Amino acid sequence: KVLSNNRIGDCLFGRAIDLLFGHGAMPADAAYGDEPEAISAECGEDHADQSEPEDEAEAQLAWHLSAPLLYDLYVDCSLSWPALSVAWLPDEPDEPCRLAFGLHTDGSEPHEVIIAELACSYEEQISQNPWQHWSLDGLGHAVGFGCNVKAAGTSLLRPIARFAHPTEVNRVLPCPSRPRVLATKAATGAVLLFDYKCERPPGGGPDATLLPTSAEASDGFALAWGPPPEQSQQQLLASGGNDGRLCVWDVGVAAGGSGGGAAVQASGGPLLDIADAHGEVCAVAFCRSSGPPSLASVGNDGHLRLWDVRAGVRFVSASISKNEVLAVDWSYHQDKVLATSGKGGTVHIWDLRSMRDPQHTLVGHDGEVVAVKWAPFQEGLLATCSSDTRLLLWDLSAVRTDNQTFEEESDVGGIPNASPQLLFTHSGHAAPVSDFAWSDIDDFLLCSVSEDCKLHIWQSSAAVHAADSSSGDDEPVGAGEDGTHAAGARAAKRARGGVEQGTSDVPLRAADAT
Repeated sequence: KVLSNNRIGDCLFGRAIDLLFGHGAMPADAAYGDEPEAISAECGEDHADQSEPEDEAEAQLAWHLSAPLLYDLYVDCSLSWPALSVAWLPDEPDEPCRLAFGLHTDGSEPHEVIIAELACSYEEQISQNPWQHWSLDGLGHAVGFGCNVKAAGTSLLRPIARFAHPTEVNRVLPCPSRPRVLATKAATGAVLLFDYKCERPPGGGPDATLLPTSAEASDGFALAWGPPPEQSQQQLLASGGNDGRLCVWDVGVAAGGSGGGAAVQASGGPLLDIADAHGEVCAVAFCRSSGPPSLASVGNDGHLRLWDVRAGVRFVSASISKNEVLAVDWSYHQDKVLATSGKGGTVHIWDLRSMRDPQHTLVGHDGEVVAVKWAPFQEGLLATCSSDTRLLLWDLSAVRTDNQTFEEESDVGGIPNASPQLLFTHSGHAAPVSDFAWSDIDDFLLCSVSEDCKLHIWQSSAAVHAADSSSGDDEPVGAGEDGTHAAGARAAKRARGGVEQGTSDVPLRAADAT
């Protein structure tokens, strides 16, 4: 009955404990990605002194038992250093699933950008004890369930390229038109471009460095690629800093020789260079629709501003918050809709045709919301992460029926007064979540990083987001009228039971989905 509810979300944490132990729900902030015996304080802050030992052990056991109900795939990687940013690389033919992240060290070791390959297959069957342990070559170790390594002796997640970075990696983003090219944001404010497939000597620098024309660069986190160009080989890249400066470059990413290399060529100066776009530029995002390029920026002054990149002019400026606005993202499916978040802890959805009030106000975090990103595969679906250690999925299409009260839907996973659009809570992190990314390999597949040296790769259970049909049968999100999946839909559905009936590995690639 619990799994048949299409909006179970994080409430399964509490309900699973009710069923297993017959007592109250687990606290919302008591969730861990490791098995009970694997919990350690080897990295990050030790939270053991925040509760009684009995409560801590119960919370660990609760996570261990309830996670297989909540996720189809879950991998918890323990890294040697924390990562401030993570991104999936766009899917390429004949290449496995890959992601990039940057390690922030204490200076005793070089800061690094790492490109890792996820070499695993889905499990169709969840066994009675699904948890597994993996050793990650050159990275650390991992625990999780829902997948198997593709071949004996291989690593679940293995680095295929790593190179030193001059400072901590504030942001790392792959080029949408040429995934082998990465843009990073350094603490110096410089934007660095790397072709990770090109050989470089140890300690070799970037392939290109982008800086403002008339001023020194300033530290910051704002970085965004423009949508893939349709006709030319030019690619827009925007960056902003704590000095309030906003820059957009016209970056050429062209195919190289017969080996398929990528030649990175930066123009002599920024295409757009605005000295006082905000007090501090916190985030930028491009409109994804065709037509003249438009850029959104937000800052510590609480303003949302829109820019015509070609004309170099601002055409919208709206005060949207009394607090710092830390993140902005433009919808994939509606070119008049944006999402913003910030230090106030709420998420706002804006329709540019009417900026007087937000279209939606999403409540669920109790810390500053540092990132907001729309799902590429489904309209009205977005995710946010926060310093409160949670990553939340929101479904704007959620509608309460007449017999549902606000209180019934607003206490999901122990989060009081949460908005009814709250679909799922990822509570596996035990420290503030720094960044996350949606994958274009498979629907609802995400990765996230937190300040306690954790990298999570996870996919919520299909039961969480399956739509209820009028007949009571579950139809997967994105399914057509005949019940088949749209492109990029879930690659595998797995039987759940106490007795394992065998497994059938399904490669983690969109091209293999049926």
